[in-house]
Amino acid sequence: MRANRGGTGKLKIVVALCCVLYAIGTQCQTSTGQLTISMSVQSSINLVFQNNPSVGTNGFCPLINSGTNSVSLDLGTASFTPASDSLACVAYSHISANTYQVSSAFDVVVTKANTSSPNYQLAAEISTAPPANVVWLVNNIILTNSAFTQLDASDNYSQAITKTLQVQIGNAVPAQSLLETVTFLATAN
Repeated sequence: MRANRGGTGKLKIVVALCCVLYAIGTQCQTSTGQLTISMSVQSSINLVFQNNPSVGTNGFCPLINSGTNSVSLDLGTASFTPASDSLACVAYSHISANTYQVSSAFDVVVTKANTSSPNYQLAAEISTAPPANVVWLVNNIILTNSAFTQLDASDNYSQAITKTLQVQIGNAVPAQSLLETVTFLATAN
């Protein structure tokens, strides 16, 4: 009988050991999975208007909302006679016997991200046709409301490019408020 007892005890130990190994084995199971990701990186350029460092002096009026892409510029009240403008920052001049000009300069800064473009083109367009004897210009280039007019062919990114907005007004233009929106377009080269 002793032989049976010894065999039964060993059997119990082997069965118990098998149960422990089975329990440990079921807790140590692993599994894997894969997540496939796709995305595109979009290149971009950004245009903002800034006050020129000479802001406040003649020919350099402050921009309202400087440092953004949506600014306003007040050119005051001008008259042919007396030859003047109500704002000291506005550059005023007679350009002919019948026409005067008011102007102010500001800076345009275009930055880039995720693009190998070496430089950009700058163009501008006015939103509405001006009244008779009124001409809108940027750096002596006449703007129209029918198409963008190229101002520069290859400006460098991240550099302040000074632009002068000019309005030429004939002395026959009736008293009125001149309102215009000038849209600037930067295109990566």
